[in-house]
Amino acid sequence: MDPAENFVSVPLRPRFFESSAFFPMPIVLLCTRGADGAVNLAPYSLCFPQLTPQSHRLELVARADSKSAANLLRSGRVSVNFIPDQADYLACCRELSLPLPTAEKMKKSIFTQLPSLLPSALDGAAPPPLLAEAVQAFECRLLQSEPYGEADTRFVLEVEGIRMQRYWARILEHGGSGPRLPVDYGFREQAATWMSRPKVVALGPRLRPEFVIRATRAPERIIEDFRAALKRPDANVTGKIRGEVLQLNIPRAEQNLGSPCMELSVERADPGSTLYVRIGPMPQVWTTFMFLHLMIAMCGLGGIIWGLAHLFMGGALWPFWIPLGALFLNAFVAGGAFIGQALSADQIYRLRTFLSDVLGP
Repeated sequence: MDPAENFVSVPLRPRFFESSAFFPMPIVLLCTRGADGAVNLAPYSLCFPQLTPQSHRLELVARADSKSAANLLRSGRVSVNFIPDQADYLACCRELSLPLPTAEKMKKSIFTQLPSLLPSALDGAAPPPLLAEAVQAFECRLLQSEPYGEADTRFVLEVEGIRMQRYWARILEHGGSGPRLPVDYGFREQAATWMSRPKVVALGPRLRPEFVIRATRAPERIIEDFRAALKRPDANVTGKIRGEVLQLNIPRAEQNLGSPCMELSVERADPGSTLYVRIGPMPQVWTTFMFLHLMIAMCGLGGIIWGLAHLFMGGALWPFWIPLGALFLNAFVAGGAFIGQALSADQIYRLRTFLSDVLGP
């Protein structure tokens, strides 16, 4: 096969990893303190490990005129927080990236600040806090800085400590499924980037999509894996387990009329297991939906019977308009269900992501 049929050359532009490629980079929140002690949070991606024989360093590239760069140069301290890949966290990152005054920007933050585990500086200044929602946080001090291009500054940071949630520290030491951390593939515009989170695409109008998954693990192991995953600190779904039947839901505080529910039935197969999965509305919403359809169908059937009675007795035929109206109302109710399904696409993606994380490749 001729490689020219599959590949084309891409120009090697400045900052090639952003402008000439899809290069995965972490999305981290830098936490610094201003001269008045106020905390500033800002998302960055150009943060990479710098390998040296005897030290633990990170290399960070930031805009020279940014608050983070100014705070870091003044105080020499920063905490680098790795947040989970959750839609509300990433949406908040977008808000925190806006060029607003620190006080106004921080009002938009949904993150919880915890005191640093490092001692205060000689002048009494407290080091930047940690974020309670972060999977892990690197507490760093500035080693050196230098201009990087026309508008950026390159910082070399010494890692003084890595703080990690207890759950993930156990996973790190003893093994298990790691956290889902967000990445991006470079900023092309001031407010746009390619994120690791794909858009949800619905294929075909199905009120309750169903699919089958084959797994190599036994049903008992799969049930235990789901039970353990629901207890994880970053679990953004809730669930009920009864025997070999599971129900995954969106947390109650985030539920709305169109919120989805995932039902799973695990059956033993040879080898491993077979999972039958169905996604649909919450049970109470589905019951109401089916009740409306049944009532409309009964009205349509009554209209047909009434119209036939008029037909046989030589009366007016206007009752035949009732079943036509019932068909219209049924289509209207079904259309509302599909609209609700589209509006809850992010929540459907959350359930599918949780399922994929538990089952693995």
